[in-house]
Amino acid sequence: MVYKFIFTLGAITLLVYIVIQLLEIEKEKNKIIKVQITLDNKCEFFDKVFMVKAIPSGKSARFVDKKAEMFLKKSSKVQLVVSDEFPGFHFTSIPVDVSYNTKLVADCSNSERLDNIFESLKNQFNKDAN
Repeated sequence: MVYKFIFTLGAITLLVYIVIQLLEIEKEKNKIIKVQITLDNKCEFFDKVFMVKAIPSGKSARFVDKKAEMFLKKSSKVQLVVSDEFPGFHFTSIPVDVSYNTKLVADCSNSERLDNIFESLKNQFNKDAN
C-alpha cells in the first residue's frame, strides 16, 4: 500500500514537472525580442530593392544602411522579399529563424544546384529524346 502511494505521488510529481517545463518552453518561444537584421547584398541591385518580412506575423521593415530592426517573437522566422516599391520584380529567400542578430543574404546568382535541376528538367522533357 505504501509503495503504491509513493509510486503515485512520484508519477504525479513527474507529470507536474514535465507540464511546468513545457509551459516554460512555450513562454520562451512567445517572448518578444529586438531583432537586428543585417543585409548581405550579393546581387547587382541597390539595397533599397530588398526588405525583410516576418513569418507568421507578416510584419515588414526596410533596410537603412544594410540594417533593419524588428520586435518579434523568438519563434518567428524572417525572409528577404522585394520592397513593395518595385512591383515588377520578384525575389524571396528561404525563411530563417530569428535571433538577436540575424544576417540575411541576397544572392541573385544561379546556383550549381539550380543549373543541375534545369538541365535535368530539360533532358526529361526534351521532345527529341522521346
